[in-house]
Amino acid sequence: MRPSLLGATVLAAFTTAQAQTTTSTHKHTSRHTTHHPATSGTAPANKNAGPANASAALAPTAQASTSTGPVSGGSESIQVRAMRRLLREKDSPSAVTEIGAAQIRQTGATGSVVSLLRNAPSVYVYQQGLGNNEPVMSIRGARGSETASTLDGVPMQDLLNGGAGGYLQNIAGGPFNMTQINGVSLYPGVAYPDHNTFGTIGGTVAYTTARPNDKRQFDVFGAVGNYNTWQEGMRADTGQMDGMLGHGVDAPKLMVQYDNMQNSGYIEHTPSRYNSFEGAFDKPYDEGQSLFQATAIYNTGNALITPEPIPMSYLQKYGKYYNFPTDLESTRQKNDYFTLILKNDTYINDYLTAGLTGFWRYSDSTTSQWSDPSIYPINGGTTPYTLNGANPFNQSAASFGEQSYYMPASDPYGGGYFYSPTMYPYNGNAQYNNTGNCPSSLVQAWHNAGSATPCGYNSYVSYTHNDTIGIQPRLSITPPDIFGIRNTIHIGGLFARETQNATPTWYGGDKYVPRTAENLVSGYNGGTQRTIFMGYFQDKIDLLHNTLHITPGVTVQGTNSSITGSGIVGGTPTAADMATAYCQQYSCGVGHYHARKWDENYLPFVNATYDLDKVLPALRGVSLYGSFGESALYAPVTDFTPQAVSAEPPNASIVHMAEGGVKYNTGRWAVSADYYYQKIDHDFGYFSYQSGPYAGLSDYNNLGKRQMQGQEVSVTYQMTHEWQLFGNFSHNRSRYLATNPASVTVQEDQFGLAQRGTPVTGVPQWTAQFGVDYHHRSAFTPHDDLNIRFQGYYTGHQYTTTDVGGLYSNLGPISAARGAYGTYNYYNFVTGQTVFDRNGGIAPYVIFNLDMNYTLPIKNLGPLKKLNFDINIQNLFNTFYWQYKYRQITPGSCGKFTGTPAGFSNAGLPSGSSSWAGLAKSNYGCGSLFADGLAGQPATVLFTMHATF
Repeated sequence: MRPSLLGATVLAAFTTAQAQTTTSTHKHTSRHTTHHPATSGTAPANKNAGPANASAALAPTAQASTSTGPVSGGSESIQVRAMRRLLREKDSPSAVTEIGAAQIRQTGATGSVVSLLRNAPSVYVYQQGLGNNEPVMSIRGARGSETASTLDGVPMQDLLNGGAGGYLQNIAGGPFNMTQINGVSLYPGVAYPDHNTFGTIGGTVAYTTARPNDKRQFDVFGAVGNYNTWQEGMRADTGQMDGMLGHGVDAPKLMVQYDNMQNSGYIEHTPSRYNSFEGAFDKPYDEGQSLFQATAIYNTGNALITPEPIPMSYLQKYGKYYNFPTDLESTRQKNDYFTLILKNDTYINDYLTAGLTGFWRYSDSTTSQWSDPSIYPINGGTTPYTLNGANPFNQSAASFGEQSYYMPASDPYGGGYFYSPTMYPYNGNAQYNNTGNCPSSLVQAWHNAGSATPCGYNSYVSYTHNDTIGIQPRLSITPPDIFGIRNTIHIGGLFARETQNATPTWYGGDKYVPRTAENLVSGYNGGTQRTIFMGYFQDKIDLLHNTLHITPGVTVQGTNSSITGSGIVGGTPTAADMATAYCQQYSCGVGHYHARKWDENYLPFVNATYDLDKVLPALRGVSLYGSFGESALYAPVTDFTPQAVSAEPPNASIVHMAEGGVKYNTGRWAVSADYYYQKIDHDFGYFSYQSGPYAGLSDYNNLGKRQMQGQEVSVTYQMTHEWQLFGNFSHNRSRYLATNPASVTVQEDQFGLAQRGTPVTGVPQWTAQFGVDYHHRSAFTPHDDLNIRFQGYYTGHQYTTTDVGGLYSNLGPISAARGAYGTYNYYNFVTGQTVFDRNGGIAPYVIFNLDMNYTLPIKNLGPLKKLNFDINIQNLFNTFYWQYKYRQITPGSCGKFTGTPAGFSNAGLPSGSSSWAGLAKSNYGCGSLFADGLAGQPATVLFTMHATF
């Protein structure tokens, strides 16, 4: 949003320098207007400096024109009143971090809208490729799937499952990218109710879209970098279009932009390509005090990815950025994203502003995987590709040794768990054994071991489609002061519905998988949906001559979630199935299922802030604050299946947050320090049985507990008008408070056992960011612009995980194991469990980035107005570091027991069994333990040139 001339002056006076990331002061009072650090000019004045950027009153004012032409009669009083409302709208201090244009530019096109967030305290981000390629994030130890994101106030996270969606979903590309935003506000923990959107226990990340400029211009750009990185694009702005739709500050503006980026990836065999389009339309009215906005974004992503980190033995032999060649195994994802936002904020009078936003989003995601059948070991043996116990791996059924579960029980090697003679009649072995990719020698070797071959289950394609629609009404009330008490009231709501298809999945044995009924193994019909109802009330109360600010609020959330389908494992078989000879002989476990769950939560919030100016003049610019709040995250709708062992889906996880801090803001210094405590009750737990009598079943619960606490400090020092120093650091201590099955990594790619007292893995204990910004105008020629930004990032020690292996592993009593140590059920539950690795860890590291930007005005050269040159270097000194590491056991087909092992019990055996003889060994019971790793981004250089006409 672009402010009016007067509004920009007010905002510049009341916000901290936007040339770097600071923790926002969120002052509403005018006592400190001359005591904020001067901006270095590397970013525009923040148009959305406080949580009020979602309110109806602030947005129109911030969007008024920057035209310097004559002001019509009466406009001055209108702008003055707008200024007063703007000041009142600003929330009291909290730990929010504002990120502006300088950070967006320095992150560069090789980064993503998620990696941009590493500029904030307590944020850890990594990704496996250049561009928006599977970014993984944690905020104060909370996983990315537990946080929420908004774009112009519209929720952008997956409402069904949280974050970007299910595991390995929406990896390539995203709903919006770096060129389509102009800033972001990060609210860790629990935000003010008017910003704490649906479904988060980790915080809210509020992005704002790029908006049309006031002046007409056309911009073309191109970029080139190492790793075969190319980017090209254009942006066209109409400027203010005076005419029948409005004049001056009320004139409409239109912007369209497009860009394409492609690269080969710094990890071998991971090329990617992204296309991005945005159209934005702004129509101010009521002399710039009201605003209608329309935004349309369409993005695509197409990339080869690594479905998990590569075994260390391969990296040590072939190079730190090695990936398996595509003729051995590959995973490709192709995604489309569309977003339409219609937003209107109407000034009614000086005391009342109303707004309404409507939105529609959809995404299409296609994932395809293929691997050569020869990479799979037989019962823990070796293959031509085995290296120190490790083998190539992907996410197919064959990789987990589960191929027999999809085959009919009538097959000598089939299990029939997921088979249906009418909906899922596919038998991969029957179709692909003894073919080109599956020679008879390989078939015979697997059959000699008593197992189904991987053929026909080594390749698959899945397709997911999501639709989200919703509206957001809001009201801002600023009544007159009563007895010196001032109230600023925000009331609003969110009503939205997201649907997702059943994610049909087709299996095959070649790189090309036919999407036919004969190859379908799941997702026959139906799908999931979640309808959400949310309302909030917030009142900022200013007392004691505007020095004490108390903001109570409450959020009410309700959800109606359901799953339905005719081909769900564990459902009621259809009459057509039950009439078949197969079901009458072997029974069938696939059929119709429908489940629905209602949730409702009341979530309180309160903030209290005290400005010390009048009490202690020597501490002018100092404010003390404290906040308490609760927020909720709802169970993924995928938890609603009849495969869940629990009687019904778990209730919401609840975070209880308390934070306190101090802010100091003067003409040269901006300092912020806080302490936070966050406790998560009813933490979601998950475990999937991959062998034994419960094979195919999943255990969903909310019996877990987690605790995060730490300290955060941000400092900005404006040395001179041209030089600025900045930095922040944070310390985090995240621990599990209960023993419970859980997804125990930040990426949530490893499920296992969260053990009481152990740390949350993948969360750095310390993080820091520091740097210097130099900005000089008229450096070489009149009115040119030079900006150099040097920045360092420190990431402290991280804990990692390992897998439990072997028949004799004893982790103590575990209720979910359905048996004591020594029983078959306990063995099946414990073997392969991922737990905290007391002998593991990722060492600390520091990387440095450099961005050099120069703008050269052009005169007397036709329509060309200026040229801009940018050199962006990520990891300047080419420091090698690990982003992600763990130790694991490769799953696979491990055969069957020939009898009960010595010293073990026959208690609790499956019906019909008197000993362990004939029972399946755990899929993790025969593999070797080895380490995996994902290397961080090496030195990456990108040169960009813009030409503006």
